Amino acid sequence: MTPSRHTNTRSHFDEARLRAEEERTDQQQRAVRTVAGQARDRTEFTALLSMLGLNDTAIRPVTLSRRLAVYIHQVAAAVGVPAEATGYEVSDTATAYLGLDLRCSTRPAHDLMLVWDERLGWFVGVETTPAEAPAIVAYLDGDIVPPPAEIARFVIDAAAGRGVTRIRPVLPLTERAVLAEKMAVVCQA
Repeated sequence: MTPSRHTNTRSHFDEARLRAEEERTDQQQRAVRTVAGQARDRTEFTALLSMLGLNDTAIRPVTLSRRLAVYIHQVAAAVGVPAEATGYEVSDTATAYLGLDLRCSTRPAHDLMLVWDERLGWFVGVETTPAEAPAIVAYLDGDIVPPPAEIARFVIDAAAGRGVTRIRPVLPLTERAVLAEKMAVVCQA
């Protein structure tokens, strides 16, 4: 076999292996979404995945992390926040942060921040030091994953003191696969 033919064959092999890995990951993610939609609780979700030979912790964080990145990018664009003023993390709790170039009348010396938490949803708070307790200005009522345009309206209203909800019950924990799917639907990604 000539060197160029060997290189060409190796390249085709590598491409085929990559396509196969991508297809396998896609099939696993579809299985996780299907199981998440059918399972009644976390115990059943984990048991069903185990029967399929899948590990939800290996699949879900990557999917949620990617979907959260796209979602936060779209929210930042809708709110008018540059990418460098955003951050997100998927660990024991999935969270996101957007630094706002806005202030509210109750604490005019401090900037506002927009925060998302998988248990609390979206809220606007006053930027404080790490030693201070967060000062929440408003919570966004409704879906845990609302469209970016709705979040942009919420930020404007909260900064102006309109339609402010200061108390929000903790939402039941949504499976991360379901959160990722909601983000995909909202972002059409």
